[in-house]
Amino acid sequence: MKRISLYTIVFIMSVLPMTAQIQFRTSELQRLANVLSLDTKALQEGYNYPMMQGLQLTVHTKEQVIDHIGIRLFTEQLRVMGNSPIFDFLERYFLQLRFPPIVKSASNMIRDDEFRFQYGSMADIEKLRTTDDFSYSNDNHHYTANWCRNGKTIISVSFPVEYELISGENKIEAENNLLSDIQNTIVKKSLDNVNRRESYINECFSNRLYFKGGQLVTSQNHPAETAANMMLSTNVKGKYDINITQISYGFQKKVFQIPLRQWISFCNEHGCQLYFGIEHVSDDGKVKAVVLAHNQAENYNHVLTVTIPTNIIEQHQGVVEARLYPYVPIHNVMNMFAKYRKSNSKTFAKR
Repeated sequence: MKRISLYTIVFIMSVLPMTAQIQFRTSELQRLANVLSLDTKALQEGYNYPMMQGLQLTVHTKEQVIDHIGIRLFTEQLRVMGNSPIFDFLERYFLQLRFPPIVKSASNMIRDDEFRFQYGSMADIEKLRTTDDFSYSNDNHHYTANWCRNGKTIISVSFPVEYELISGENKIEAENNLLSDIQNTIVKKSLDNVNRRESYINECFSNRLYFKGGQLVTSQNHPAETAANMMLSTNVKGKYDINITQISYGFQKKVFQIPLRQWISFCNEHGCQLYFGIEHVSDDGKVKAVVLAHNQAENYNHVLTVTIPTNIIEQHQGVVEARLYPYVPIHNVMNMFAKYRKSNSKTFAKR
């Protein structure tokens, strides 16, 4: 009888779903949840809209991680149409102003973050509705966001284009979250445009792809063009991994290997435009290059230096060695490569 009971218990335990502990993407989201006494056990995967302390909130969870808490200002339809990080930012920031950290008042937050109420004030936030007309613009230095109803402005705000402010993550949190963000990205086909020829910083960094007979070039006879295609498109013939040494705050290093296509998909999914620049092509066809993943919406670059051996181009498979410097502010990248051009000669493959 005891044996039957034990087997029964083991069977029940094996079929019951494991209840994972809810986690928070940042310490600030955890603080807000504690202040609001948020019932995390009641949350479902995706968007949730609980009422807490007289406020309707937007809470988003993904794979048992809460990655957004804010005052509900926007519909899911508008988020999809707008496809911008400022929707989460404005919802979260207005909630933070309502419940600021103990060490800083709301007025000090606004001052330090260079957040401006150009029309209206904090008291007007509670007047906003999801049905209000909303618009925003970005001049690469500041965002301006406006809410209107019946043709009249309710609130107009401006704030700097800065990754840490908009994402709500400090540099250490962003760097620590990077690997899981990459690993959780679903690989998708790139939208390869034969006519794209945009450059970034200078003419040496381009998003150009190289085609022959309507197909992406993958040939040892064209190592520079093949390397560009490999680093910019998920549609290149072959199976490649990238072994990344991530250099983070305080010169901490993290090494991981992932499919190259997953890295490219991660960049595309997170609003980064990829640009490829040749540093050197050796006589035997080995390519050294720099890839810049430029995120204009949040004012940063992932800087990737890569070495692509000749043999993986020949065999259409192998490992690309890379060093990654994540979340570098755009002005730092501009300065870095301006100096780099002056002090280093480069060999560029003919286009």
